[in-house]
Amino acid sequence: MQKPTILYASPFNPMQSGISDYSEVLVKALQEKYDITLLVRGYRLSNQQLTESCKVLDYDRDTIPYHSFDYIIYNIGNQPAYHDYIYQCCLEHPGLIILHDFSLYFLFVGVHGYKGDFMGAIYELEGAKGIHRIKDTVRKEHHGLLECKNLPSVMPLNHEILQSGNKIMVHSEYTYHKIMETGYVKEENVRKINHIALVDNTTDYMSKEELFALYNIPNDAIILASFGFISNTKLNHVVCKVISKLASQLEQKVCYVMVGEGTYVDEYVDDKVIFKTGYTELIEFNSFIKYSDIIINLRHPSMGETSGALIRILGLGKVCMISDEGWFAEIPDECAIKVRMNGIDQTLEDKITELIQYPEKRMEYEKNAKNYISSEYSGEIIVHQIADFLDS
Repeated sequence: MQKPTILYASPFNPMQSGISDYSEVLVKALQEKYDITLLVRGYRLSNQQLTESCKVLDYDRDTIPYHSFDYIIYNIGNQPAYHDYIYQCCLEHPGLIILHDFSLYFLFVGVHGYKGDFMGAIYELEGAKGIHRIKDTVRKEHHGLLECKNLPSVMPLNHEILQSGNKIMVHSEYTYHKIMETGYVKEENVRKINHIALVDNTTDYMSKEELFALYNIPNDAIILASFGFISNTKLNHVVCKVISKLASQLEQKVCYVMVGEGTYVDEYVDDKVIFKTGYTELIEFNSFIKYSDIIINLRHPSMGETSGALIRILGLGKVCMISDEGWFAEIPDECAIKVRMNGIDQTLEDKITELIQYPEKRMEYEKNAKNYISSEYSGEIIVHQIADFLDS
């Protein structure tokens, strides 16, 4: 029996995005039930297994027969370079959007900035008040639109997507309720379906000795780590200060490794206590999770995003300290340690010290985290739920 067909639009590796990793895992799971064609723009996939099992169309090079597919799935994230063509496609050919961020401020700025109609688009969506807010913020902060960090939370700029006639799939109750509060989408056209687990028994790892030698990280230290792009919304500067202080107080040697790119906390990096890897291949990324003792994954303010890194971390059964807001707040209390912004420095210091001194506390979180991901985020469950939503 012939499988139903899906046109699946998303970044894929080598595009450096958590959504690339997510889509490679999800497509593999969906192939059990669907015949899938991938829609990309301007590059060749690095995953040979996908290129051999899926037809790949290039948005700029190929004629896209949108209406010949039974279903279309679009992945919408906040990175214009990866999602601008997908944004345009989903407005013209509605299907199912997997919405990875509630606020699409950066994507909207990129798309309409490139088209040269940004202020006109803002006026259409936000009126004169929106124009004034943007101009006033740029004037006060002396930054360009993409550097004004407070605007994404107050101007999510997701109107076009929510009013486009697409079904909307999200990964959190937080984003689901934020969408319903807008009044733009009918309840039956929005569904919360969990992220998919990103690691399994086939995941490859480097040896600890080989990995740590690459970055001159000591093998005898307690390793605290953060994963993903290094930015002020991840609060890496707070963690750097706390761990630098603890390193001078504790008898046990401690190191903080930031696994990812970003320059805003480079002043703290000394390659003795504070380390930064830059971009890593997936095998290194997963290996750093495996060999870390305590992981810190904070977000403030939340853009309604789901963290693929945290899904990997919990799936590998690692103890993690997370922000108590947005999607992160929905993780069960017994699976991760939640931290609020009020008094965060002292809270981090106290919790890290406790976890170092009492390793048995880490073990309970680790067991609960791994069980939670395997039971709630399995590929079989997620594919069944997506199929039900596509057919509804």
